[in-house]
Amino acid sequence: MLAGTWASPVFADSPITGAQVYKVSNQVDLDRQNQGSWSPASVGDALVPRDAVRTGMESKAELLFNEGTLVRTGEGTTFRFPPGRRSFELEDGSALFIIRPGQGDSRVQTPQANIVAHGTALFVQHNPQQNTSIVGVLSNSPAGPVTISDLNGKQTIELTAGQFVSVAGGVIGLVENFILPMFYQSVDLASGLGFGQESLISQESIDVQQTLNAVRAETVGPLQSQMVWIQDFCSANVSTLQNLAQSTPLLGLLLPSSIPPIQLSAQVPDSDLVITPMRSLAGILWLGNYCQSRPRS
Repeated sequence: MLAGTWASPVFADSPITGAQVYKVSNQVDLDRQNQGSWSPASVGDALVPRDAVRTGMESKAELLFNEGTLVRTGEGTTFRFPPGRRSFELEDGSALFIIRPGQGDSRVQTPQANIVAHGTALFVQHNPQQNTSIVGVLSNSPAGPVTISDLNGKQTIELTAGQFVSVAGGVIGLVENFILPMFYQSVDLASGLGFGQESLISQESIDVQQTLNAVRAETVGPLQSQMVWIQDFCSANVSTLQNLAQSTPLLGLLLPSSIPPIQLSAQVPDSDLVITPMRSLAGILWLGNYCQSRPRS
């Protein structure tokens, strides 16, 4: 981990000119100037435009850019730092972008989507086998929502905190909601942004603390709002699939007409640790388990 202060002072529309490798876990490699020659990365290595970072299985990397943006990449990820005032590229895998507010537009490109954020926290994933990109937003920036466009610019949608969308085959899907507290509990890349994680923030460098605290101030409100909704959901005694179908007519149309009165006790599979739609079975299971785990009043 880097110590001390490295990032430059933050000004409006601050350009991104370089980065340092802030953390590495297991297999992390660098490609200098897009030459296709990969070599092991170490904490403190400098990145300039046209450099790339690649992680292996069960590996992670964190990159701290000169103006304070923190990019956390998951396993099996190829992340590129292209030329441009505030630009990033995700070739495959997943990354969490934690961008300090008040710095102008930041652009993220995947093989399927163009993304513009205005100082916020967002999660981006690309699956090259399915040629599908997913974008989820964790915070609401006063500068406006995150916008996602297809590569031809024919479709553009906006996302706010707790929403995500997929882009596949050049088509932007429907905007859906995902469970923010489940995301913070399940996704290590989001460490420091959820409730009760102040001790984790204090272990970071001064630069990273400043970035996390600035963005966290915008993630807490949406998380609290969603928790209020979840508490109301639990108060309605929705603890079985049958109760849930009865209390949610639309969901009742999607579930079988005869549902055993079983408790929602199944474990959420590891494969659902990224963005789980509220209307998915995994989302329903999480909500049911959460309600059952609450102390009864």
